[in-house]
Amino acid sequence: MNILYYLTAHGYGHAVRSCAICNEFSGDVRVSFRTLIPRKFFEEEVRRPFGHFPAQFDCGCIQSDSVTVNKEETLKTYMQLAQKNEARLNDEVKWCLDRGVDGIVSDITPFAFEVAKKAGLPSIAATNFTWYDIYEPYVREYPAFDPYLDKIRKQYQWADLLVELMPSTGMAYFRDRVKVPLVGRTGQDIRDRLKNKLGLAGEKHIGMIYVGEFGMDNMPWKKLEKFRDWDFIGIYPLPGGAANYRQVKKEDFPYPDLVASAEVMISKIGYGVFSECQLNGTPLIYLPREDFAEYPVLEKAIGEWGYGFRLSRDDYCSLNWERALAQAAFGQRPKPQLSDGPRMGAREIEDAVRRGSAEARANKGR
Repeated sequence: MNILYYLTAHGYGHAVRSCAICNEFSGDVRVSFRTLIPRKFFEEEVRRPFGHFPAQFDCGCIQSDSVTVNKEETLKTYMQLAQKNEARLNDEVKWCLDRGVDGIVSDITPFAFEVAKKAGLPSIAATNFTWYDIYEPYVREYPAFDPYLDKIRKQYQWADLLVELMPSTGMAYFRDRVKVPLVGRTGQDIRDRLKNKLGLAGEKHIGMIYVGEFGMDNMPWKKLEKFRDWDFIGIYPLPGGAANYRQVKKEDFPYPDLVASAEVMISKIGYGVFSECQLNGTPLIYLPREDFAEYPVLEKAIGEWGYGFRLSRDDYCSLNWERALAQAAFGQRPKPQLSDGPRMGAREIEDAVRRGSAEARANKGR
């Protein structure tokens, strides 16, 4: 079975959870990725042979930092891509058929479902939100985008199945769905080895800072040094050269092990951060995210979980973290949540592709 995965290259969150699902596919499944996410990322995350074919069919959100969306630039960019997609639809269909694709999965490129429909292939969405959800409020300010929004909704409606990663925005426009619990990676607590390797003080707490690829470079990161009882780690550089911050290479320590070893994660909230904090039992300090429909859904779920500490944007960006760090350090650590989400997602996708392929063959024989 040959499955083609279309992935939005808006950060790495969509790719992380997609790889977690792909790692659970049966041995007879061949998976390929159609995305601008670099091949190196998949070499780090995917534990099976895969194909990688760079292309861009959507843009996610254009951001100035980890939480700020430039709405006008986002919609203009998507409109340009949508016009290109219309012109290259037949070529993309031929590209898929020439490679013997049996089914298409998308997280959450809308164009993928139009390609599948025209190619006569089964298609599955695997996500907790869509770009329709994100863009729909923006149209009130930029009504010229309304026809494109209608087309996005129609493209999602062409999907044969939604593998709905919970918690989700609802996405009532999908025709059929199956709900799947948390999808993410789990790690091991390697705190002692981490401290020895990085030269961290044995008695200090460890906080993990995740700024994402868009960064938060304007924050006064040097002020981390005021937290004398804490050492901080992260996979991205932070300007300012705080003595108690260490950038960690993923080649040295797997990212899920860093999450499992930290006493708190400090980040914006997206599905990946939310799910992996829960799966690894790591409290979360986070800042609000405006103009992004996924945010209130995740914040509600964090409140129900009970181990999230929301800061105002001013307090977060000014590093007024004292109270939240104290609550994380001296409060009860949550138990890691168990979830069979990746395996369940993989089985649902495989079953949908097999059903769709069988139906297509039967229709051809009539």
